[in-house]
Amino acid sequence: MSRIGIIGGGASGMIAAIEAARRGAAVTILERRERPGKKLLATGNGRCNLTNRDFCVSRDYRSHDPKRLPALLEQFKVDDTIRFFREIGVLVTDKNGYLYPRSQQASTILEALLEELRRLKVSVVCECSITGIKHQNRFVVITSQGDFTFDRLILCCGSGAGTKPSEKLGGHELVTALGLKYYEQLPALVQLRCKEGFYKSLAGVRCMARITLNIFGRKGSESFQEYGELQLTDYGISGIPVFQCSRYASAALSEKRRVEATINFLPEIPDSEWNEFCRTQYEHCQGRTALMAACGLVHKKVGLVLLSRCNLKPDEIVGRETKKRIFSLFEMMRELHTEIVGTNPVENAQICMGGISLSELKDDLEVKKIPGLFICGEMLDVDGRCGGYNLQWAWSSGHIAGSAAAGKKDGRT
Repeated sequence: MSRIGIIGGGASGMIAAIEAARRGAAVTILERRERPGKKLLATGNGRCNLTNRDFCVSRDYRSHDPKRLPALLEQFKVDDTIRFFREIGVLVTDKNGYLYPRSQQASTILEALLEELRRLKVSVVCECSITGIKHQNRFVVITSQGDFTFDRLILCCGSGAGTKPSEKLGGHELVTALGLKYYEQLPALVQLRCKEGFYKSLAGVRCMARITLNIFGRKGSESFQEYGELQLTDYGISGIPVFQCSRYASAALSEKRRVEATINFLPEIPDSEWNEFCRTQYEHCQGRTALMAACGLVHKKVGLVLLSRCNLKPDEIVGRETKKRIFSLFEMMRELHTEIVGTNPVENAQICMGGISLSELKDDLEVKKIPGLFICGEMLDVDGRCGGYNLQWAWSSGHIAGSAAAGKKDGRT
């Protein structure tokens, strides 16, 4: 019976352990925290968005080596994820393509995984810090709880996303020691911090909006556009549309490029109808206050900020003297420009971009120059959009690594 060690008991680590144990391996998970799967409980606002039926690799995932992704994700698809959880007792429900446990509780997923680990007699060693790895004929993992010897080893140490600085997981140090090509991990699916001071008066506002992220610099300009519920904070912008394009802002800011966002508070009005819409709104509001002209269209807090930026007082009357400024107000509702000066720290991010290059790995996620060593999950240079795509990567990559490690006939060189 082969002995397989798994460093990291997150989503990818647990499914890797299950797949390896099902194939007859003796499996041990070494987990830094007090229990496995802690981050799973926070996914999907506590409901655990497992995966998504609306699945397109080129749209939903990013990597420095994107051509490798389709073949990897094809090995364990969305239907395989649904089947896997159904077989361990979890019914999955579909909400407009977003898949959740029927219970609507992330704890259901974690408990099902932990019970399967127990059923398969997987050993789980918690509060176990890794201080080094030695590799000769076998892998010797040096930890705070003694040395462990394995025939094959799977690294699933995750990233710094969602963890406090005091919860340093050590994955980066392990990668450095192994000499693998590595892209700096930066916050992705994260809030963006803005330069302007008016955000303090907008904190707490939620509204549907279209966000256009514009990036400028020596590499030329790039634009990324997203639509959804925008959340305004005292420091800048958040919400799903911001998260979806934040990884591009994160990368650009690390390269000292200028980043700007344009907010459209009236995205439902087509360009072809815009001029007529403004004319009609102006006519309806003549003789009324500028505040009414604004708040009939957007949240009052937003309206007051935009009025101030257009040099309009809330009690000024809409008419000939204010017409030009009123039309400027309407334009600003469609194009409020804001400068992005940073992201929130990595511990506030849902996921990181960057990680170990896929060029270092075979199609079964075995490290090319270190036979018997496999890597999966957030340690790799793969990041997905919001909507269950990052968990699907965890399930897919964990399945690949666990299956391949257990199926490898000879891990010694």
